[in-house]
Amino acid sequence: MNEISNQLQAAVIDAPPTRIDVDHLIRSELRRRRHRSWVLSATGAAAAVAAVAITTPTLFAGAPGPLAAPAVGPTTAVAPSTGVRLCTGVTPKPSGPQTPLETYDTVRPRPTEDPAAAVARLTGAFRDGLRRWLPAGVRAESLQPGCAKPQFQYHPRYQEYDVGAALRRGKERGLFSLNVRPSAQDGTLPDCSRWMKPGDCEIVHYQDGSVAAQSRMDAGPGQVQLSLWLARPDGTTVWVITNNFRNEVVGGQMVSTKTADAPLLTMNQLAAAALSPGLTLYP
Repeated sequence: MNEISNQLQAAVIDAPPTRIDVDHLIRSELRRRRHRSWVLSATGAAAAVAAVAITTPTLFAGAPGPLAAPAVGPTTAVAPSTGVRLCTGVTPKPSGPQTPLETYDTVRPRPTEDPAAAVARLTGAFRDGLRRWLPAGVRAESLQPGCAKPQFQYHPRYQEYDVGAALRRGKERGLFSLNVRPSAQDGTLPDCSRWMKPGDCEIVHYQDGSVAAQSRMDAGPGQVQLSLWLARPDGTTVWVITNNFRNEVVGGQMVSTKTADAPLLTMNQLAAAALSPGLTLYP
């Protein structure tokens, strides 16, 4: 379990009742894997990103059309900047009992890249991509102590990589999480039937063969979460989440606070992040 999520795990434990079958939603979206939350912070301390939803997802009205995704090309054409200096450990330090190693069949043989090399490569690709899809005036700040910029980490129990950032624009703040893992055979392509209501998500096909399920969820008054689940044709799955609120436990109760008038990233920008050529496990 990563260091960020440990800081506010209580936020999801004490969440208020919901009409959503949370366990079913998480099993469906994350290949029926162990219930866990990605947690980020709009202030530098962790707050729960609603992988555990608190309201029924709603259809994203007026979703932007598909981006012109680049065709899959030679590795040398999409290589990130070299010389990435890692600012924290490759693998988060566990803070409690470890879960059993999660295994599942993947559409391709599992990547054999050394995790340290993959973390450096993915981090370089992510930082390079920020200059392309991060909107003007928005900053992406690291959530990891000692890191000036966001850095990926590898989770050996889940056999996946993720990165989080606090988004800032003036006094507005937002949350961002991006996860990369091998595509599972039982969920090769995103499928709206894996959501609580098929009408609550939209399937988008991109020019490079990638397929995404994208959703807008109203989590409270003025509080919105955007999420995108992308299956790339090379066997990599990318999951991206952003929102404009933070959750924290106050007096034993979950309190959700809006941190911006709207998410600081659009659905198109989430898609651009997920489609970044270097964010693959099969370079």
